[in-house]
Amino acid sequence: MAREPCEKSARVAGIGLTMPFFSHPDSSSTWSAHGGPTHSGGKGNGGGPQPPRRTLPSGRTSPTQQIQLVLALSELGAGGEEVGRAAAAARTGKSMDTVSDCMGFLVEVGLAEPGRGRYALTDQGRAFAEAWPRDSAQARLLLHPLMQAHWSATVVSQHLAGGPLPQEDLARVLRTGLRGMPMRGVYLVEWLVIGLVVERDDRLHIHLPGQAPPRPGPRTAPRAEEPGPGPKTEAEDPDPAFLLGLTLREIQELPDARYVAFLEGVLQTLRGALAPAA
Repeated sequence: MAREPCEKSARVAGIGLTMPFFSHPDSSSTWSAHGGPTHSGGKGNGGGPQPPRRTLPSGRTSPTQQIQLVLALSELGAGGEEVGRAAAAARTGKSMDTVSDCMGFLVEVGLAEPGRGRYALTDQGRAFAEAWPRDSAQARLLLHPLMQAHWSATVVSQHLAGGPLPQEDLARVLRTGLRGMPMRGVYLVEWLVIGLVVERDDRLHIHLPGQAPPRPGPRTAPRAEEPGPGPKTEAEDPDPAFLLGLTLREIQELPDARYVAFLEGVLQTLRGALAPAA
């Protein structure tokens, strides 16, 4: 069982209006890299538009566990009521600080409504939560337009236009200029994979959908033999957990050569995540 990484807390007072009150202060900052508009544009006190925010997922827990928070909010708020932070923490087994840290990104992508210690899902978030346990492939299709509208989709489309990039390199690009845990960039790539904005091969290279993957190694299996992300029945896997975009079953079914390459890619990703941001 993976332990939750710890982050130092920071005071939000005096930081400015670009910081969501429910999010860890390291999760967003004023726009400072390539990209386009984001959900969080607005008007400041002077009436003019504020610079868009860049929000990263929590680095305290994996995207799969963040999705479990969405499911918990759906279950606890089944009658349309808001869910308190303590109740969400108790249901997911996470700390209240971790719940708060997760909510900034979930709100930014449109899965949850903003709230001060009390949370509710949007219509899109509820539809995603209802679909995920029974058909993760359908849930990913529902997530796709939300992730496509996130600022990171514009950034990855620009950086991947010339061809695929190793996952750790793309993660480093996404967190450029942002403070906080390096895993935030890795987890954002994971969200983009789950949301079908990008695709990842067995060598952990990220490419745009329809884009030719990098040149395969001498024993790379044909695409037709690769386990696909097709719909899973409830009997097969009602709540699949993803490791770098693959379920446990898909990892177990990898041929020996590809399994070794997968493990090497995991190590490369961890080394890239722990490297200091540029």
